[in-house]
Amino acid sequence: MGKCALRGLRFGPRIPDAVRVTPSEQLCLSCGMCCDGTLFDGVQLDPGEDAHKLKALGLPVIIPRARRPIARFSQPCAALCQDCTCQIYRHRPKQCRTFECKVFRDAGDGRIDYATALRLVEKTRKHADRVRRLLIRLGETEEDCSLGERFHRMQCRMEKGTHDAAALALFATLSLAVHRLKLLTQAKFYSVNDPVVPKRKRLASGA
Repeated sequence: MGKCALRGLRFGPRIPDAVRVTPSEQLCLSCGMCCDGTLFDGVQLDPGEDAHKLKALGLPVIIPRARRPIARFSQPCAALCQDCTCQIYRHRPKQCRTFECKVFRDAGDGRIDYATALRLVEKTRKHADRVRRLLIRLGETEEDCSLGERFHRMQCRMEKGTHDAAALALFATLSLAVHRLKLLTQAKFYSVNDPVVPKRKRLASGA
């Protein structure tokens, strides 16, 4: 199984060799981008979900002080493991249970085969990893933040400061890489009619 690109993530319980993994499960275990900060900035809890229970399970849930508080937590998800399993899978929030990316749906419905879906995942992960490497080269090393948030911070930094030609050229390369990643995720991973997406802020809106 492929490991997630982010460093410092925990290993989940190993899947026994005797357990057969379905093609759809293998697709998710090869991806993890809906949890690692590539596709979304965070997850918003639905009304009625037990935010305190999820917090006790290790999710850094923020519960604002408001008449109708909307609890949320940021990505990369604290429950995501290096093998792309989830530490709290049975207790994961509703939005995590219901979200299915377009690649997953297309493969499940037979519009593309699973080999093609896996290639799309691999291609997109390579784009995301390139964005991460460029961010690090520019000094943005906060890997506990989503790609959208990290790029936004870097953009603000570049706009406010004075930078040499090399840094400006590297930021231009980063901007192009982020743009290409956006185009790929918009075309292949987001579903226009998915009601979950607006609540899980997209890379496109964070960058």
